[in-house]
Amino acid sequence: MTQPKYSELRKFCENDGWDRKTKSDHWRYTKTLADGRTLRTKVSFGSGGLDDPGLFAAILRDQLALSEEEFWRVVREGGPARRTPKPAAVPITAPLLSAATVLQLRKRGVSDKEVRALKSQSEAEELLRRATT
Repeated sequence: MTQPKYSELRKFCENDGWDRKTKSDHWRYTKTLADGRTLRTKVSFGSGGLDDPGLFAAILRDQLALSEEEFWRVVREGGPARRTPKPAAVPITAPLLSAATVLQLRKRGVSDKEVRALKSQSEAEELLRRATT
């Protein structure tokens, strides 16, 4: 993984349209994405660069929310960066069963298919009573 210089990190933020915030010990940047996420990063004033591939990977994943390839494309060609939207939350449609009840059902030989077919905690408890006797 090629490590960026601090100037390349700053160029990325400028090319991708980040808002530069307060200048304190680092340049601080924020960007609000179309899906509502707000990204934050900071870049050193120094002229050096990152020398830790693990750190750069974490910055890409956790702060910039994009791939290494897309980072370098934006540095070379300009922005905005192409990011995959965060998937929408999937509503839970299955009943919430207590883990203890599910474990007891499995210990008594109830199949996963039968457990998934249960409609409520009370139905699970009734099945457990029947499986115990």
